[in-house]
Amino acid sequence: MKIILDTNFLMVPNQFGVDIYDYLKDYELYTISSCVEELKKLAKKKGKDAKAAKVALKLMKEKNVRIIKTKGKADKAILDRAADGFSVATNDVELIKALKKQHIKVIRLRQKKFLTEE
Repeated sequence: MKIILDTNFLMVPNQFGVDIYDYLKDYELYTISSCVEELKKLAKKKGKDAKAAKVALKLMKEKNVRIIKTKGKADKAILDRAADGFSVATNDVELIKALKKQHIKVIRLRQKKFLTEE
């Protein structure tokens, strides 16, 4: 199964210490170029989010997360691409609502310690 990881989900390993890659080891992992750009911008700043973004970018390379070229807003691009048979890993409440309306499988972080599929 193919799954798209969004920006906030890619930052989970550093922010909450949850190994998303172990949980998702049986999936084909993708993200979109808009998310990568967002991570690069965050990585240039200072603070917790910057560190989480740097770790996310490093782990993406190590875990061979494929990047789908997109234009425009990340959430819209994810919604458009998910309709092509992808599941989505995100913690974005608005995006989750939109995905559920389209009956797209969502993976999210619960209680800051484990992942669930909905």
